[in-house]
Amino acid sequence: SLTDVKAIKNATGATVNDVVMTVCAGAVRRYLQKHDSPVDRPLRAMVPVSIRTGEEEDRWTNRVSSIFANVPVHLDDPLQRLAYAHEAMVEAKNAFDLVPADALQDFSQFSPPAVATQAAALATRLKLADRMTSPVNLVISNVPGPREPLYLGPARLEHPVSTVAEGMGLNITVQSYEDKLDYGLVACRELVPDLWDLMDLLIEEQDELLAAAETVSQAAG
Repeated sequence: SLTDVKAIKNATGATVNDVVMTVCAGAVRRYLQKHDSPVDRPLRAMVPVSIRTGEEEDRWTNRVSSIFANVPVHLDDPLQRLAYAHEAMVEAKNAFDLVPADALQDFSQFSPPAVATQAAALATRLKLADRMTSPVNLVISNVPGPREPLYLGPARLEHPVSTVAEGMGLNITVQSYEDKLDYGLVACRELVPDLWDLMDLLIEEQDELLAAAETVSQAAG
């Protein structure tokens, strides 16, 4: 429920994006613990951001870059995770803002689209991502969506879905749509074999964070 997410935001003075990062951190933490994996330090997430200036000749052109933020899987308390996620995002955005938007073009600007596509296909065939140490552990994105339903002809859009990122074992794309927040998951089946478990953990984590936020709100009231 988007209403629940906004209730958490209002009770804690956070943003919707902070809440999303916190819920993802808590769910991934539980998932790792269930699989006997260490949670003694933060993970690192790539967070896609739009760098559109509003002055593009084509109003539908996508211009996307990324920021990199720590994900507090090492913290047990949900409100501590929320505070950490907020500071991590502020730090990441401050570093991002130091670079002009015009300098943050995606790599496709440096070569013709056909060449860029062939290079990406070659990188996949050669499994270049498997031979390199990635600077991030997962992708988390939060996309503000429409409050009205969307259609393609007679077909109504029900849920958004993530995209596959080369070399990434897990991509969590969160989008607000109508009166709800949708979590879309795409994962490598070898690294995250039980993806539905992670989806359930996301819902449980949001409920737990809501309960903690309500306690804060009641204490303040």
